Amino acid sequence: MSAGVAQRRVLVRRLGWTALAAGVAAAAVLVTPVVVPFSPPAQVAPPPTSVVTSFVVTSTVVVVPPAATPSAAVPSREPVKADPPAPSAPPPPAFRSITVHAADPANLRNGARVIECASCRGGSRVGYIGGPNTLAIRLTGVPAAGTRTLTIVYETEEPRTLVVAVGDGAAQTRRLTGAASLLIPATTTLEAFVPAGDSWVRFFNDSGSAPDVNELVVS
Repeated sequence: MSAGVAQRRVLVRRLGWTALAAGVAAAAVLVTPVVVPFSPPAQVAPPPTSVVTSFVVTSTVVVVPPAATPSAAVPSREPVKADPPAPSAPPPPAFRSITVHAADPANLRNGARVIECASCRGGSRVGYIGGPNTLAIRLTGVPAAGTRTLTIVYETEEPRTLVVAVGDGAAQTRRLTGAASLLIPATTTLEAFVPAGDSWVRFFNDSGSAPDVNELVVS
C-alpha cells in the first residue's frame, strides 16, 4: 500500500471519531435529563440492647436505743400515786390564858397600894389608883401576838372610871359600877392587841379615882 492511501485512511478515521463525539454532545444537549427522586432508605432502629445492671444490696442492721418517753405514754397497770401535799406552815402555838394578880411583886405600882381583902381573889387588891397614881401589870411569855380578851377583876363602892392600855396601844376607857362594895369582886372585859413576849398593861385615871384592881386574865 502506498503512503498516500495510508494517510487518507488515518484522516478518515480521525474525522469519523470527531463526528461521533459531536453527535453525542448534541444528543446530550437536546435530551432533557430525567431526574428520578431518590429517597434514602428508612432507618431501622436497632433492636434494644438489653442492659443488665446488677445491684448489690447490703443489709445494714442499725441498733437504735429506745428513746426516753414520758411515763404517761406507756400504759401501766400500777395505780397512779398522787403527789404528797405540800408542807403547810405549822399552826400557831395554842394560846393559854394568863392570869396575873394585881398585888404580884413583879408589877409596878406608882403611888398605888396593896390592900388586904379576905373576900377578894388572892386575899388582896390594889387601891388608890387615879390622878398621878398608876398600876402596871406585867405579862410574860406570851407565845404569839394577837388580839386577846382582857378580863379585869375589880372592886368599887361607887361608879368610877378606869382607863386601860396594853403596851403602846390605844387606851380604852370603862365606866364601872361594880357590886357597890369593896369586898365583892366584879368583872369587865375588853379586846386589845397583845404583843408576843413580854409587855405591860397599865391601869390609870388622870381625871379622878379609879376602881381598885384585883386580878387580870388574858385569854
